[in-house]
Amino acid sequence: MARRRLTAVLLLLPLAGLGGCLGAQVEVPTEFPVPLLQRLPINVGLVLSDELTSFAHEESLPDNGDWRIVLGPAQPTMFNNLFSGMFEGHQLVTGTSAEDQGTALAGVMVPSIEEVQFAIPSQTRSDYFEVWIRYQIKLYDNGALLGEWPITAYGKANTQNYRMSGTSPALQAAAFAACRDAMAYFAVEFQRVPAVRTWLATQSPGASS
Repeated sequence: MARRRLTAVLLLLPLAGLGGCLGAQVEVPTEFPVPLLQRLPINVGLVLSDELTSFAHEESLPDNGDWRIVLGPAQPTMFNNLFSGMFEGHQLVTGTSAEDQGTALAGVMVPSIEEVQFAIPSQTRSDYFEVWIRYQIKLYDNGALLGEWPITAYGKANTQNYRMSGTSPALQAAAFAACRDAMAYFAVEFQRVPAVRTWLATQSPGASS
C-alpha cells in the first residue's frame, strides 16, 4: 500500500511542476529595423506618452496562470525607427499645440495602444502563440486634430521553435512580430488614410500620389 502511494505521489509531481510553469512575463525586444522607403519630404513631430512607453498587458487565464506582456519600453525605438525611414525628419515633442509643434514641423502624430489580445496554444489548439495589438494614431496640426485611424497588428510564434526554453520566448516572439507588423501596416497604409492624403497635399505637391 505504501509503495502504491509513493508511486502516485511521484506521478503527480511532474504535473504540479507543469502547473507552476503556467503563465509568463515577457518584454518585447527593441531591435527594430529602419524601413527602406522613399521618405516623404516633410518634418513631423512625434509624441510618445508615458501611457504608451509604460504600457503592459496583464491577464489571468483560468487554469492557465497569470500573463504579462510588456510593450511600452519597445515603443520609442519602434516609432523612432519607423519615422526615420518614412520622413525626411522627425523629432520628439511633448504636446500637440502650436507652441509644441513650432514652424519647422508639418504636423504632430500621437500613437497609443488601445487593446491587446493574445492566445496560448491550448486556446489556438495548435503549437502557436498569437498576439493582436490595436494602435490608434492621431494627427494634429497646430493643435487641431486632423484625423485618427486604427492599426491592427498580428504576430504569432511556434512553440516548437522554442521547445527547450519554456513558454516565454515563444510569447515574446509573437508580441515582437505583432509590433513589426504594426510598423509595416503603418508604412503601407499611411498615405491611403483620407485625412493624411488631404494633409499631405497641403504640405508637398504630389506627396500623396
